[in-house]
Amino acid sequence: MLPEALNSIAAEAGVAVVETAGTTHWTLFGEQVACWLARGGQAEPADLARLAETEAALRSAVDTSSRVAAARHAMVWQGRFTAVLEQLSTDQRRPAAAQLQRLVRDHATGAAPTSAAPGVITGENVRLQADRGSLVVGVANGDVRFTSPFRPGPAQG
Repeated sequence: MLPEALNSIAAEAGVAVVETAGTTHWTLFGEQVACWLARGGQAEPADLARLAETEAALRSAVDTSSRVAAARHAMVWQGRFTAVLEQLSTDQRRPAAAQLQRLVRDHATGAAPTSAAPGVITGENVRLQADRGSLVVGVANGDVRFTSPFRPGPAQG
């Protein structure tokens, strides 16, 4: 059984799935949710399919049935998030819950990061490395730390 704080985060995430479905943020949010469910790995096709089913069900619901469908799907997703958190060790739960909470908060405020393809969005450490005369270019919004660069030999200039 999860502590109340983690259950609350799972509930907020379930509501966020329902509220984001059908919006312009849905595709990115759904992919990020599926990656979270995979615990940082590649999104599972089954999770992406469940998210697509949720969106389709919420789009097709009308009037009173829309509220019932929204509540049902929010509870289903809360259960899915809770199940993932319960499977984690105690040491892994808090960081995973914090990551889920950030994901929900970013989408609730409309501050979700976006990237034109091809692009990379990350909330973790990224290492860019060039070798053999190649060039790496990136845009960083946040702290950047440089390590000692390669020093060319006398023959390389």
